Amino acid sequence: MKFKNNISPLVILLSLSFMLSCVDLDVEYKNKPDTEKALSDPFTVYNISKSTFFNWYMANTSSLSPRMGMWVAADNGTCSWANSAMLDMSLEPREAFNNFSSYTYAGTLEQYWEDTYSNLSQANDVLTVTGNGLEIGKLEDVNGEKVGEDTKMVRAMSYFIQGLSLGYLGLTYDKAYIMLEDTDSETATPSPYSEVIQAALVSLEKSIDICEANQFTIPSDWINGSEYTNDEFAQLAHSFMARFMIQSARNVTENEQINWDDVLSHAEKGIERNLELYMDGTTWKNWFFHYTVRPGWAKIDLRIINLMDNTYPSHYPEDGIAPDPKALSTDTRLESDFNYNESINMKPERGYYHYSNYEYSRYDYEYIAGVITGDLVDFYVNENELMKAEALMHLGRKSEAVEIINNSTRTTRGGLQNVSAMFPDDMLYDAIFYERDIELIMTGFGIAFFDMRRRDMLQEGTPLHLPIPGAQLMTMSQDIYTFGGVEVADGINSSDGGWF
Repeated sequence: MKFKNNISPLVILLSLSFMLSCVDLDVEYKNKPDTEKALSDPFTVYNISKSTFFNWYMANTSSLSPRMGMWVAADNGTCSWANSAMLDMSLEPREAFNNFSSYTYAGTLEQYWEDTYSNLSQANDVLTVTGNGLEIGKLEDVNGEKVGEDTKMVRAMSYFIQGLSLGYLGLTYDKAYIMLEDTDSETATPSPYSEVIQAALVSLEKSIDICEANQFTIPSDWINGSEYTNDEFAQLAHSFMARFMIQSARNVTENEQINWDDVLSHAEKGIERNLELYMDGTTWKNWFFHYTVRPGWAKIDLRIINLMDNTYPSHYPEDGIAPDPKALSTDTRLESDFNYNESINMKPERGYYHYSNYEYSRYDYEYIAGVITGDLVDFYVNENELMKAEALMHLGRKSEAVEIINNSTRTTRGGLQNVSAMFPDDMLYDAIFYERDIELIMTGFGIAFFDMRRRDMLQEGTPLHLPIPGAQLMTMSQDIYTFGGVEVADGINSSDGGWF
């Protein structure tokens, strides 16, 4: 196995072939120069670092990723259309994931893998050249400006992207390559997800260390629409650390083994404002959001509606006749966040269990030339607060957890009654996950899937993680493997649980 910039040549070739054959490609990446340029030009290195957050965001919101398939596999959304493997990953009963490169939607697995490693490679390049002494100034430098004043900033960003890239590889796949700036690519071998997640946490800690030792402000065009001071950027890294620690669990047993003291520590140092990005519809685009809120395309799964009104069916009737009457709830978000649409244009032969009359309507956005524009949130402060509450529950500090729950969106947006420390633990956990289900539907790559996974609630036979893509396995001359299917449900690689 040979790599250039940490990427397998065959995977690059396959990826380029896929990209050239895709008429509707929604992935756009900026500034991918070769290593020689990165080694020689400070401005190029600055621009590489500037582009890495954009590249990460575009990969994580692309339709050429497993994200939409994971969304429907978690029964947060529902869709009978086949694109992005949504149909195949939401079949009932669940079937094994097709990991052969000949599979029509192989790009949902292969493209995300390649895009993530490509961006990781850029971050590693920046860390290599700045670690070897390259100093970086501002692009608008004039005579007299201090050379190298942005070096610490680009290194903080590069470790941050290194951490995010490894983190999402560890969350998504059963194993992955831990490629760092000093990794020998000739001898690299895949590591299990737990080690990949641990490496991600170390990288994020390095970013935090730089932030805490230096002062800088990340410009608003790096994280579109918002400047970040070094202190705010450290908070963001802490929140992602807490998110990765929580989401990495593959089942209830692993969830109980999480170091909840560490989760609480990072969440307490976490974000104080939402990670919100402006979609301009030209460069910054969220294709996951585009397809999942698109009228007549995807819907909100009735599992979610049933949470808000437990008299409403959690599955669409097998005769295809819509439930009557519409759902009702004391939670005001049923009206503010969800729209009832009598029209359903999905194919009945693919299963009425895909049907739903509810669409997501919370956000204020508009379509310009067919593309969504407006501010979209990837990480809510509320998610960070709910992580605190969950950690406190695991640590036996119920009263503090209850205070957070009662000051959360449960009451501020939902208008629901307060919970009490006198409630049984399972009711309080349910209140936390209810908020996560209702509030975080469209935010953060795979949140619903990872939450259902760690609670043993994914439908039986759902893959608990995805395999290394078949194209990569072919490159390494290894057998193609996969996960999923009720016949292999073991609770380790494929869910042996379920929510109904």
